[in-house]
Amino acid sequence: MMDTLRALVRFFESVGQVAAVVLLVAVVVGVVLFIWLGMVSRKMPASVSPTGGPLRTGDSKPNWVSSTAPKRDVLHYIAPRPCVANPIPALEAVLRQGGYAVVAVTERYIQATARSSRFGFIDDMEFLYDPAAGLLHARSASRVGRSDLGMNRRRLTEIFKEAGL
Repeated sequence: MMDTLRALVRFFESVGQVAAVVLLVAVVVGVVLFIWLGMVSRKMPASVSPTGGPLRTGDSKPNWVSSTAPKRDVLHYIAPRPCVANPIPALEAVLRQGGYAVVAVTERYIQATARSSRFGFIDDMEFLYDPAAGLLHARSASRVGRSDLGMNRRRLTEIFKEAGL
């Protein structure tokens, strides 16, 4: 702890008091903004699709991915997973074991949420099994913000891997 305090004092001495205060205020404002956005996302209603499908797509913001987005939309498209049998029960188990909040489950559809550990941002996830095509469609979208830094794509990829899809 003392080493950290000494490092902070050296930093303040090297950049000057005015610059250090401005930097400190900017950091505090940024942290407060992220905490506020996390609280807003927890109070927002979920932006989900009808349980019978199709999964909805989003807007031009880069904070969502969906298997129903056009393939040419490389920012938002994620490939649906081929399934011979209904993957919904296995997916539900993976989601519950992974600490996700499962909101709704039907024979062909799951709605779940993920919460970030630092600021509590809520992301909505949906999975829809199409038995006629033998495909599992998925969508993951952040409720607030402009970018998710690729988190929704990484999360779906990890869930698919855990479920063996």
